[in-house]
Amino acid sequence: MKDAVYGSSNVLIRIYENDLLTRAQFERMLSAATFDEAVNVLRETPYRNDVDRIKEDKDYDSMFMHELNQTFEELFKIVPNKELIELTGLRYAYHNLKVLFKEEFTEQELDHLLIPIGRYPISELRQAVRTGESEELSEEYMKSINEVLEDYNQYQNVQAVDIILDRRYFTHLRLLADQTGEDDIPELVETFIDYNNLSTLIRGMKQGKTRNFLYTVLSSSGSIPKSDLLEIAENGHQYALNYFRTTDYRKLLEQAFDKESGEFSTVKVDFVTDNAYMEKMRDAHLKSFGPMPVLAYIYAKEIEVKNLRLILSGKENGVSQEAIRERMRLNYAK
Repeated sequence: MKDAVYGSSNVLIRIYENDLLTRAQFERMLSAATFDEAVNVLRETPYRNDVDRIKEDKDYDSMFMHELNQTFEELFKIVPNKELIELTGLRYAYHNLKVLFKEEFTEQELDHLLIPIGRYPISELRQAVRTGESEELSEEYMKSINEVLEDYNQYQNVQAVDIILDRRYFTHLRLLADQTGEDDIPELVETFIDYNNLSTLIRGMKQGKTRNFLYTVLSSSGSIPKSDLLEIAENGHQYALNYFRTTDYRKLLEQAFDKESGEFSTVKVDFVTDNAYMEKMRDAHLKSFGPMPVLAYIYAKEIEVKNLRLILSGKENGVSQEAIRERMRLNYAK
């Protein structure tokens, strides 16, 4: 799509950004002595209507999900390229597919785990999971659904649901990036997949996972060949460090490498890649035209929710301010 078609939606995005929590507000929540004091900071934010209820029942997750749901519903209305919003909400659709399959295969009631975010209603996903058919879902959703059904019919392994859908999510994500018709999106999504592959690779190496397992869980939709990732896993952490010194990810992996142990830290890998992606979103946020401000705003909203959940959970459970701060992610809030 031409950049000009995003003119009106980007104007609204700039208005919405004014409601993102500021660094000062996060700092006040972090320094609050109690859970209630931290929640009180939200009285001056879009979360204000839930403050009193949260102080009573501490069910802040429902507030966050409601806020994200409203955000996506509004963006589906105002953004002309629906594939762009579908792409950013695809993780929730695949989360819901996991829940629905586990409901179907274990006969449990798991409705409380469903997240009402995505291009297609949960009722349509549920019907497709139960029947393997849908007149509304796109081909890629049905490929994912039918792969799970075929695997379960053959092996009756509920644990395989997560593995299959995690891999299919990245394949679907990369295809959606192309379908947006936007020049910058495929490269951005490819980087996102690379970051997730790096996290999966290092975690798998630390846990001693087999080559077959890593072959199953790593995505082929990033820029780093899966064959290279598997070779890295077989040759160890120092080999990995040397391999990535010739790539754009050199600085990130060096930051996550512990010289004393000679290994990567999974926590640091997640931290540095999350923050590197937010830096890309900061750059996207500064663009005046095109789709990037939309993506940046959605990501900022999701990081806001993640940070709020960390703070409130920490305050509720007596976690120190320093420990909470270490786990928080960068945002482009003022």
